[in-house]
Amino acid sequence: MISLPLRCRKGAFTCKYLTFYDSRLKRLFRLPLVHIRVKHNNLSFRTDALIDSGATATFIPLEIAEILGMTIPKEVHDAVGAGGTFSTYHTKINLIEIFKGSQIFCELNDIIVAVPATQGAIPHTILGRDTIFQKNDITFRERRQHTIFRQPPKT
Repeated sequence: MISLPLRCRKGAFTCKYLTFYDSRLKRLFRLPLVHIRVKHNNLSFRTDALIDSGATATFIPLEIAEILGMTIPKEVHDAVGAGGTFSTYHTKINLIEIFKGSQIFCELNDIIVAVPATQGAIPHTILGRDTIFQKNDITFRERRQHTIFRQPPKT
């Protein structure tokens, strides 16, 4: 997938892992989730997103795409995830803002996202290597349950 301009603030930002309850497994997990706001067609929605170094693409759940009135193309693409292969649509979203507290520390503008064809295919928005990792060096501190975002030095 091709991603378009990304804008992130200078400096380092550390985000604590957030708690996620998996209703299928009936247990709590601490994951590298961040608070985000997705905006499209003058509508916005706040949710959480998983920072996923194993994902080559960025995914928006179908439910959020529907809330935002995103155009879903007819062409279907296959995606492979931890749960197996599933069908997705590729479409553009206007903006994803990533928060630490109430401060926006990164904006992803006019990016291509994959939207699973079925509801419930993914529990969160997934920020993959095609977006957030393009503008940040990201360190997962698993024992401390922190994610550190740092703008890389200019080369």
